[in-house]
Amino acid sequence: MNLGVLGTGFVVDTFHMPSLSEIPDVRVVAVGSRRPEEFARKWSVNRYYRGDSFVEDLCADKEVEAVLVALPNFLHEKAITLCAERGKNIIVEKPLGRNSDEAERSLKAVERYNVLHGYAENQVFIPQLVRLRSMVERGVLGRLVWVRSREAHSGPHSPWFWNKELSGGGALLDMGCHSVEVTRKIFGVEPSQVMAWDSLTVHSDKTTAEDNSLVLLRFGKRLGQAENSWTAKGGLDLRYEVYGSDGSAFVDVTRETGLRIFTTSKVDYVVEKADVTGGWLYPTWREHELYGYLDEMKHFLDSFKRGEMPKENLRDGLRVNRILDAAYRSISSGRWETP
Repeated sequence: MNLGVLGTGFVVDTFHMPSLSEIPDVRVVAVGSRRPEEFARKWSVNRYYRGDSFVEDLCADKEVEAVLVALPNFLHEKAITLCAERGKNIIVEKPLGRNSDEAERSLKAVERYNVLHGYAENQVFIPQLVRLRSMVERGVLGRLVWVRSREAHSGPHSPWFWNKELSGGGALLDMGCHSVEVTRKIFGVEPSQVMAWDSLTVHSDKTTAEDNSLVLLRFGKRLGQAENSWTAKGGLDLRYEVYGSDGSAFVDVTRETGLRIFTTSKVDYVVEKADVTGGWLYPTWREHELYGYLDEMKHFLDSFKRGEMPKENLRDGLRVNRILDAAYRSISSGRWETP
């Protein structure tokens, strides 16, 4: 399959491209962004598009069969619509939209042009969570009572994240989309009500958006809890706790890596958004696999080859945006809101 990639930022360079390079019979034949030259050289992509029309030009490339959209949030709807109009199957990096209105228009576009679509929520493909969900479905923990999901680090890589108009929101949208979807998938049903809190505590010199948030999701009498932060030092903190009537489960993706070292020398890379390069360190292994990106891409591209809709698709992305919109409404109203 010939794939086109829109975007050359951190998530593509660090996670998506290493994943795609390990999948047989998949070729990245074109890439498009504002400054694609260095990226194209690094990954041996022969054709690249740049300038104001790079999205249109890549979507019009006849050799491209499917497109990975990994652009800033404010460009998602445009890219999805143009790809769909050209009949390209689409993979879209989270979140689907800056809000549910954008997400709904994007879903309508792919349905109008009858293309296959994957919503790139990598965390539902994390190997430990896939195993945990299968155990939950078999009743190993009994009846679920409470799910807690946490993602935290010290702040985004790229400047556009800090611009609320371009991004659509702060930590709640950027990271809450992960935590809410993992919680939703573990329960296996839709939440009935949403309550949320947010605060701008540290990064007021960079943004007007929230840098910390907490979302509560009601599943009948059961509760989902999504904690997210752009102010937590010490590298990416990715944890999940699941409590049931007959047991509990704990997943710590970034702190219990199986490797602990102490060094007085500098280490080039330890984990995403690490704040130190020496002392006691907990290096991760194969982050693109550990965080679910490899299995995510395998699933999407295998589904496209078979002509089947991926199990995680833009309908899921729209549901997540609706839940997050309800969370933002709750912050304003101080009440439980219906997504």
